[in-house]
Amino acid sequence: MGIHTYARGPILLVLMGGLGLALTGAVTPAQAATGDGRAAPALSPMRPGTTDPDLTALAQLWHRQAEAWARGDGHAYGATYTPDADFVNVTGEHIHTGREIGVRFQRYLGAQLKDSRIITLEEKVQMLSPTLAYIIRKGCVFFRKETSCHPNTTSWNTSLVVKTGGQWLVRSFHNTLVKPPQK
Repeated sequence: MGIHTYARGPILLVLMGGLGLALTGAVTPAQAATGDGRAAPALSPMRPGTTDPDLTALAQLWHRQAEAWARGDGHAYGATYTPDADFVNVTGEHIHTGREIGVRFQRYLGAQLKDSRIITLEEKVQMLSPTLAYIIRKGCVFFRKETSCHPNTTSWNTSLVVKTGGQWLVRSFHNTLVKPPQK
């Protein structure tokens, strides 16, 4: 239990960025690009070598999300959410149910998020109970061969993740764009 903070330079992780998502190892954004411009597999910023089985399972959940996103599989992405999940993206759109999240993301990943991957810059995980985790992340979306975050894709997101039947799934996700400082 407690808060675990993982902040490293740019780390590949899932952000549900341009629309609204985002947990072991580190890869720099420059290492993330593939030769053909397609999204590369992603790693999470959670501390490598953790022995906590729940933190390991949360990292695996994130990895499934990031891999589904990178290969454009919205249905697999939606399967990481509970059947009664709520997802609010950066535009304020509210998507209800893991199934509907999968349907919408299949469309998004084939259009405005095509060939993208999610990057996490900062992450905090707090275990609220043995079956409930609160996660806050800052990240962005990289398109094709990009290696730096753009202000219009940098966001903070919060997730409530629940453990049911021994499996961790996202119950609630909310994403908000980071406003650049006013000059």
